[in-house]
Amino acid sequence: MKISQLSNDKVMISLCGDDMKSFELDYEYMGLTDPHSKKIISRLLSLACSTNSIKTDDKVILCEALKSGDGCVLLVSFKDKSIQRKKYRIKRIKDYPCYKFDCVDDMLTAMKKLYSEKIFFYNNSLYHKDSNYYLVFDYPVVNNKAKKILSEFSHLFRGTKTFVARLHESAKMISSGNAITHIGSAL
Repeated sequence: MKISQLSNDKVMISLCGDDMKSFELDYEYMGLTDPHSKKIISRLLSLACSTNSIKTDDKVILCEALKSGDGCVLLVSFKDKSIQRKKYRIKRIKDYPCYKFDCVDDMLTAMKKLYSEKIFFYNNSLYHKDSNYYLVFDYPVVNNKAKKILSEFSHLFRGTKTFVARLHESAKMISSGNAITHIGSAL
């Protein structure tokens, strides 16, 4: 067993395979929910704090275990309780409404119907890939009247940024900017 102080608030405890056997610890079951592991980890923490003269009063202790060969490494961090933890917000992934047309006739009929109904959109593109046509909108909401028309002739799915980037790279772009107006006005 080796105890190293990495900084004022971090300690590393290295346990080899023999140490794990003598303490009767198993990496797979080691954790604070296991009473035996909790007792051994508490003793190791108190030993590490006393040898490195670290005070744990009013501190939050964070213990991480990493497997290392037959043994493991415990990385122990001490943080002041007064310091607030950082809060991270997960941003919603932006999805693009994509409509997949199985044949050119369905695509042309839908474009003609949207244009004749005077349903105009901006920032939509039309791609051709693998005998399918993809109408991609650059904003997340399509009005209900357009959804009804498009659902008659195509299949709706959520296009992620990755999917749209793949289309842009590998598919043939038929129209960009405002595909519905460009194609609908020509019909």
